[in-house]
Amino acid sequence: MNKLAICFSGQGSQYQNMGLDYIESLKTYEDMANIASNILGFNVCDVLKDEKLINQTKYTQPLVALKSIFGYDMISKLNPNVQALLGFSLGEYSAYYASKVFDFEQLLVIIAKRAEFMDQDAQKTKGLMAAVIGLEKDQVKSVCLSLQDQGVIDIANDNSPNQYVISGEEALVLKAISLLKEAGARRVIELKTSGAFHTNLMESASKKLILEMNNNPKLTPSKSNIAIYMNLDAKVLNDEDILKHIEKQMINEVKFRESILNMKKDGITHILEIGPGKVLTNLIKKIEPEIEVINFDQIESYETVKGWLKIHGFTK
Repeated sequence: MNKLAICFSGQGSQYQNMGLDYIESLKTYEDMANIASNILGFNVCDVLKDEKLINQTKYTQPLVALKSIFGYDMISKLNPNVQALLGFSLGEYSAYYASKVFDFEQLLVIIAKRAEFMDQDAQKTKGLMAAVIGLEKDQVKSVCLSLQDQGVIDIANDNSPNQYVISGEEALVLKAISLLKEAGARRVIELKTSGAFHTNLMESASKKLILEMNNNPKLTPSKSNIAIYMNLDAKVLNDEDILKHIEKQMINEVKFRESILNMKKDGITHILEIGPGKVLTNLIKKIEPEIEVINFDQIESYETVKGWLKIHGFTK
């Protein structure tokens, strides 16, 4: 029997003008953009059009989430039979929205604070992230371990077989890049991120965010109504652990590859990626080729995705 999961894009997949097609086509999304502008304290459409601002963490995070919410809202009107959710890093917050852990306004408030605090931590220590292609995980881990007596560096994302992201203090990541190339990495690519995400350099941000949520009763999470596979441990969320996951996710490795493998073990046969780009679609194909996958980004692909869902029996 076919089983569907939805996967949400993360930071790094953003692009200029993303989501404007929704806002300009349907009043529902124009209204949501206006609400978002009021909550976030900046004009959503103006920032989406700005090629520099769209890549600054404090804008990127809420706007990638907003774009993903537009897509999910449109798909959810088809009432698909969704068995599980997964979000890549920031995308985990879109999964919280889809499973009704947080509503639209709660989610934007939380993500805006998360982005603000992460941006503050990024300003304190110059960090860098780099994708490593063509080595085994233990080889990448070994290089990171060899430099950890000098400061913070570690694996931040386990993306797919032989593709990992390292993160840490800029000088150490640059050293690691040389060592990884010497070890035989096919490619090592510096990423356009503004900080060393998913390392201890984000510890202050993670604690500030939890404090903010604990001090604001309006940000209390509800119980999830769809299973979410979590970045921290690649297991299905236990609702009692939501705050632990929100805190620890920011300073620990994103176990994306393991999450996809666990989904396959649990019977997931099809995955729909929602959000900007199709980075996750391509990763999933590498991790588990037997899973059928499609992405929903721009509104023009709606009919194609709608047909795909119907053909595979997920909508009536």
